[in-house]
Formats: sequence, structure tokens, C-alpha cells
Amino acid sequence: MEKINLEDIPEKLPSNVKCIDELMNGGLEPGIITEIYGQGGSGKTNISMIFARSVLLSGKRVIYIDTEGFSTERFSQVCPDKSLYKNMVLFRASSIDDQDLAIIRSEKLMKEKNYSLLILDSLTSFFRIEKGNDISSRMSGFEKELGMLNNIAVRYNIPVLLTNQIYEDIDKKSLEPFGGFFIDHSMKAIYKLEKINNKRRIEIVKHRSIKEGLYTTFIINDSGISCE
Repeated sequence: MEKINLEDIPEKLPSNVKCIDELMNGGLEPGIITEIYGQGGSGKTNISMIFARSVLLSGKRVIYIDTEGFSTERFSQVCPDKSLYKNMVLFRASSIDDQDLAIIRSEKLMKEKNYSLLILDSLTSFFRIEKGNDISSRMSGFEKELGMLNNIAVRYNIPVLLTNQIYEDIDKKSLEPFGGFFIDHSMKAIYKLEKINNKRRIEIVKHRSIKEGLYTTFIINDSGISCE
């Protein structure tokens, strides 16, 4: 049992991009999982990279689990100071089993050293490929991984950031995050990304302390992202 001091306000992890941090009321909240979802090319990986860069620039450590084909060339544009890379652990998963193992190895690393952020980009890609229409198996896999990720967020009091893909809900006639209610229920903060011409729009879908529906826009550029 842990006694909580109600006067302690958790320090959020900023992106160091003004419009993003203003929308998030300071940045990513520690101790919870934050989900960012959107269509391909909407900016999910770029958002992930700027948070990783923020951690590195502060002299702290970050773990990044990649399932989407992490571009080292793009990351070198976002974070050109290669001397900082020693504080970033990059796992490149190629299956659900790999992804499970990467999460397990991440927690083992956290027992040895302090890390300030865990990123999983993305949670659902291999589940879509390997589990197909086996809903029961997918839900079981989600439950296992989200349980591990939530445990890491709470035990080490750090933000866990994961990205998610979308699918077309025929009944709702809308694009929805993969995994639906099962994944959403585990999230304390959810942001939706949209690509609108050459701009990106990020909107609060769910948050326990910020009004839903608020949004901001940004542009992806050579060095990361910038506010309008």
C-alpha cells in the first residue's frame, strides 16, 4: 500500500512544441497510458519522435518499441545531436511475440536504470495481421500487453505513449481506433490525429482533466513539427 500526498502535482513530460503542450496542459501525464490514433501519415510517429527527443534533450532516458519501420534518417532530422542517442533504447519488433518480449525487456531495463518515457508505436499493427478476425485472441493479447504497460506506467510513475491505427466502422460510418472500447477503456488520455491538406489536427477525445473536443493544428517539417 502506498500513501498518496494529495498536494503533490505530477510533473508532466513536455514535447517542447508550444501548441502541443498547451493542448495537453503541459504534456504527457506520468503514471498513465496515453493513446494517439489516426490514419497513416497523420503524424503519429512524428509525435512519438518529438516526445522521445524531449526526453533526450533533458538528459534522461527513453525506450522506444517500434512496429512500424522506424526511420533512423527521420529521427536524425528530428534529433540531430547523435551524442544523445546513448540514452535511447530502440526495440524493433517483427511479431506479436517480439512485441511482448520488448515490453518485458523494457521493464527489466527500468529495474536497473531510470527511464522517463516508454513509447510503443504501434500497439495494434501485428494484432491486425496475425490475429485477423479472431476477436477472442485479439482481446486476450490486448489485455496482456495493456496490463504490462499499465503496470510499468504506475510502478515507475512515467508516461507510456502508444499509437494506434484506425478502421472504418460501417455501422457508425466513421473511422474508429482499432480495438474499440476494449483499448479505449484502458486509456486515461486519448488524442485523435487527422491529416487536413498539408496540416495536421490533434484533438482531445478522452481526458480526465481536460475538456474533450479541444484541438490544435500543426505542420510536419524537416526538423519535426511546428505550430502554425
